[in-house]
Amino acid sequence: MPNCENCGRQWKWKTIVLNTLKFTNKVNCPYCGKAQYIVPKSRKQNALFSFLPAFLIIVVTLIFDLEVLGTFLLVPALIFIFLGIYPFLTKLSNEDEASIGER
Repeated sequence: MPNCENCGRQWKWKTIVLNTLKFTNKVNCPYCGKAQYIVPKSRKQNALFSFLPAFLIIVVTLIFDLEVLGTFLLVPALIFIFLGIYPFLTKLSNEDEASIGER
């Protein structure tokens, strides 16, 4: 789980998921209110990891010849697994490293 680089407090799972699903690089710390930025490497890993459930659905459905009901049960399970792992892949920084690279 990521920690705020200003106050050092660890963010809760719910806070990370809700704040980072807004599709912005900037998130505010729920404890000190200072701006935190998702590290570009972390954003890339999360973007690649987000395609994994769709890939697994296709592969598992083809390999095990799942019926429609099996596929509908597999989708929520993979989404919950992804949302459970997602916050552990997220890293925060005080500075917007994406804009630093553009200068």
